[in-house]
Amino acid sequence: MKMVEDEQAHRISYEKAHLNALADDTRRGHYIGLAISVTSITGAVYAASLGAHWSVSIALVGVPILGIIRAIVGSKTNGK
Repeated sequence: MKMVEDEQAHRISYEKAHLNALADDTRRGHYIGLAISVTSITGAVYAASLGAHWSVSIALVGVPILGIIRAIVGSKTNGK
């Protein structure tokens, strides 16, 4: 009986470690996405202030918008 209890405790600790690693990975992805979005929007504002062609600003703002759309669509298809 002791061996079964030890096995169950090991499984619980293993699953808890897995969930913590998954949460850390998700948090890291959110921070990276935030950094990319802020950088792209800052670049678009900077390019517009320098008088660059309007398509440059649209392309730079399009990067985070397409990333967000891809994340939303990906989360809906992975949930099925």
